[in-house]
Amino acid sequence: MDTSAAPIALPRRFAGWLGAWLDTLPGSEPRATCDDCAMCPRDPTAVAPGMGTYSPVTKCCTYVPVLSNFLVGDVLCDTAPDAAAGRATLEARVRARVGVTPLGLARSRRYELLYVQGRDGFGRAESMRCPHHLEDGRCGIWRHRESTCVTWFCKYERGALGYAFWRRVQDALLTVETALARHVVHALGLPPRTLAALFAPRPSSGVSAIDDADLDERVAPAAYAGLWGDWVDREFEFYRAASAVVDGLDAARVRALGGPELEIRLTLLTDAQSAMRSPHIPARVVTRPVSIVGHSGDAMQVVSYSPLDPLSVPRTLMDVLHRFDGRPTTEVLAALEAERGLRIAPGLVRKLVAFGVLAEVE
Repeated sequence: MDTSAAPIALPRRFAGWLGAWLDTLPGSEPRATCDDCAMCPRDPTAVAPGMGTYSPVTKCCTYVPVLSNFLVGDVLCDTAPDAAAGRATLEARVRARVGVTPLGLARSRRYELLYVQGRDGFGRAESMRCPHHLEDGRCGIWRHRESTCVTWFCKYERGALGYAFWRRVQDALLTVETALARHVVHALGLPPRTLAALFAPRPSSGVSAIDDADLDERVAPAAYAGLWGDWVDREFEFYRAASAVVDGLDAARVRALGGPELEIRLTLLTDAQSAMRSPHIPARVVTRPVSIVGHSGDAMQVVSYSPLDPLSVPRTLMDVLHRFDGRPTTEVLAALEAERGLRIAPGLVRKLVAFGVLAEVE
């Protein structure tokens, strides 16, 4: 495995699995800075309309992670001194019993409703803040975070190509999380009655009404006991056992448990990784619609694939983007140099394609 590129700090399990399945671990996203949040401007008045910003109180942590049973166990088993505060937040979540099942910790239905309907408040609504987000701004379960929190960034070095790559990583890891959570439930021998409650048929519409208990985040004791069976009131013990079950699996066994779905996800992931790394300059490109959200000196701030990741483009280049109209790229570059003395490096063309300012003509 080639590790020449600086890899991102992945949770130990994910790093081990991806390291076995890919020829190179994913690289870091240095512009997506958590400690000094890139989305929390020091001077909010200098931010142009159309460019998203986050609250320094919440940053991007207005999302409650769904934690598979073995990840819950990993947090509980982490006895390092710096893990204590985060472990306490998870223990509180388990004791509350909302969304707590042998498969892991789910979001409450009330939170799901607010999250879907309140997307414009992402990164700003303090009421949506993650319960594991500590007062000092750190993630309390960082070493054991789940697939979404591992793979989501506000900014990507390779723009839209980087975004597409990380979505494929997330898809693969989520497939693993789901498969292993079910494997744990089977391995720990939950009886049919408990399994029937845990895997109850879903409504045919895929959606069921939210009642007063959902809105108040109340849990019916009988229903909760039905989900847990003999493990009720021994939830912490169960989750630690889940962690131990997964400890006994090597990367090959994990891959096998993922089945055909994981194989498909890994194929798509490998393809996205190749596209992101490729030094290829498309033979023909055309301009794509973009939004100009600001300017600074001789450059314009352009939003293409994401309002969170504006790209600084020199004005001289903006003035000639229309020349990329599907003709051979080398021909356009030669004409711009001959007519205007404007030499555009191949790497810049690749970057404009990566960020979705230019698009390859198929």
